[in-house]
Amino acid sequence: MFRRWLELADHCDEAGDRSRVVCCAVRLCPGPWSPEEQETLARYAGTLADAFDAAVTGGAVTGVPSASGAPEAAGHSIPRQRAERAAELLDVLYAIAPHLSSVRRFAAVEGLRLLASADPGGLPRPEALAAVPALLRRLGAVLVRADLDRALAAARLGADPWRTAPAVLREVFGVPVEQREGVDEPACSGDELTEGVRSPEAPARLRDRCAASRGGAGDEALAGSRKLLAALVDAYPGVASDERGSLVDRMSALQPLDAPEWTISETRKAFSAEHSSRSVRAEDLDQPRSVVQRDRLLALLEAERPERRTAAAQTLRHWPEPQTGLAVLRAYLRGRTDVLPDPAVDLPAPLAAYSGEGCGSRHADAESTAHDASPERVLAWLARLPGDELTGLAPTVVTWWEHGSPAVHEAARVVLHAVPADALAHLLAPRIEAGDLGLLELLSGSPLLRTPALDRAARRLRAQGREDMADRLVLVDGPLRAPGSAYEDEAVLDAVRTSPRAPAAPAEQTSLSVLIRIARDGAPERIRRALTRIVELGTSASGGGVDPELICLMEELLRHPRTGVRLHAHRVSRTLFDRDTHARLTVFLLADPVPDVVRGAIRMLGRAAWEPALPDLVRLLGHPKPAVRTAARDALVDFGATAVPPLRRAAARARPDRRSLYTDVLAGIDARAETEAATTTEAGTDTKTGAGTDTRDRHRHPCRRGLTGRR
Repeated sequence: MFRRWLELADHCDEAGDRSRVVCCAVRLCPGPWSPEEQETLARYAGTLADAFDAAVTGGAVTGVPSASGAPEAAGHSIPRQRAERAAELLDVLYAIAPHLSSVRRFAAVEGLRLLASADPGGLPRPEALAAVPALLRRLGAVLVRADLDRALAAARLGADPWRTAPAVLREVFGVPVEQREGVDEPACSGDELTEGVRSPEAPARLRDRCAASRGGAGDEALAGSRKLLAALVDAYPGVASDERGSLVDRMSALQPLDAPEWTISETRKAFSAEHSSRSVRAEDLDQPRSVVQRDRLLALLEAERPERRTAAAQTLRHWPEPQTGLAVLRAYLRGRTDVLPDPAVDLPAPLAAYSGEGCGSRHADAESTAHDASPERVLAWLARLPGDELTGLAPTVVTWWEHGSPAVHEAARVVLHAVPADALAHLLAPRIEAGDLGLLELLSGSPLLRTPALDRAARRLRAQGREDMADRLVLVDGPLRAPGSAYEDEAVLDAVRTSPRAPAAPAEQTSLSVLIRIARDGAPERIRRALTRIVELGTSASGGGVDPELICLMEELLRHPRTGVRLHAHRVSRTLFDRDTHARLTVFLLADPVPDVVRGAIRMLGRAAWEPALPDLVRLLGHPKPAVRTAARDALVDFGATAVPPLRRAAARARPDRRSLYTDVLAGIDARAETEAATTTEAGTDTKTGAGTDTRDRHRHPCRRGLTGRR
């Protein structure tokens, strides 16, 4: 039932309706949630994040948070009904926070700070806003003083402020509850703390008192400032309201917000005494973070000893730099280690450094299809990605599902189950239409938007007697109108209302940026019209370089679900770009789900003799369609000796039963070379013996003289 409510919210067009449906689902199935329900929440993480954003902003675009933590829209009050709805979704946002992309996390942090700036007195449970700092930290935001002040203000309005406010302070300053037992009550009593709060010198004086009470034992496991901070937290509820701000200032002086434990000066002596007898070596892994240490750890990822590689990966996996996380990921995919980077490290942006130039989701595809990456490990990594980022990888995963080992088959099925069902159906539709009805097993059990292709596939299953598979297809009727149709209807009505006798207004010059935006977000017909207009602008321009954003657009459109859009984008790239750029974009069509499109791309690359495409052409020798394999074989034979090195490498890595795929092509290249050598020898002999006859023929036949003498 919970999953069906979230599916209903996912199909809502209006942001407000989506937010209301999600709130209704949360009321029917409140937390804590079971592991199965948490998986359902993770699958619809994007929908739930949009619902929270709509509840806070009402569908408006919020501003960028300022350095003080207050949003630019903080001056605008949130209606009580929307604030109550957003407060109900805080537990849901906490559960899906690890599964959100960096963009959605930024929007969620912005919405949380906007919600916290509202008046908590109008909420049924104002103490719910006291959990905002913990949620901000889980989303990767840096806490500031304004976040703490708002949480304490919400805690004071709750049912039990004497427990809620200290809990907020312990969460923000990182003080465990167990530290309360370690506070030295006689030396640092609550009365002295309350009295000393009024003096700016109180933290230093009380620190000395606590250290002196231990007889100078400053080398204990728990530093004195941490005990003092725990005592200040416990004293907070009993301090007068006008003195609580000063008390929080003293806590911030002892432990700055979102900083490591501020105890370096207290623990330095103990650390020096412990390590005074140890000699520092260059290969030590526990050295402070630095560029030299980073380079040393990256080099250790390629060490011969597995334990050294694992230790280096364990140290690097928590480093926040994306390039470092990417290095750990590469080592995992190549089987060098069994350590994956921390989920908090954002990897999509630095994947461009591995896959080459360009942008978009193909970076993850390049990473996953690297020749030295194990499919099992790639699928284990893909299982950690959000479902909306897996659509571009679905063709590769489907290939593994079809031809992989039983373990790869099962892992690929799990990954494909996380891909949005309608998007996967769009990708598989051409192959299903061609007769690959076994692919419908990937779509069974998930609600699918009813389309003519799926209806025909269900009828064919029943005609073949496969009633069980046909019954597992859950086809639902979608809306009669597609989203965004109202805008197109209004434009058509405006055109109809225009008087035909009125003089035609001059055509508005549409800029390239507007056309690119239409081509990215519009319907298929609007995309093709925008591409045609882009060609007109590109051919009319003179002397200007190609916009890199235009190349990125073509890369995205070459992965569009509609075949017509993909082919149109490929024709446009041939008109706008140079030979190398057009050939590089043609490589995208080698992974197209339509076999005829793949064959056309193979022939184009073969005629162009574009050598960077050789690894992909060699990979297509294992394509499931015989026509594609034949086209790839002919193209590689046309390449000649240039194709020999990648074919030999592929044959060396292939299984014995599949090695003939590559050795047959090598034999064909050798046969072609021998035939051309023999033909060249015979042509040379005929030229020497028939020189006189040829000269007489040239005088007798002027047309032949023109053919043989052209330059």
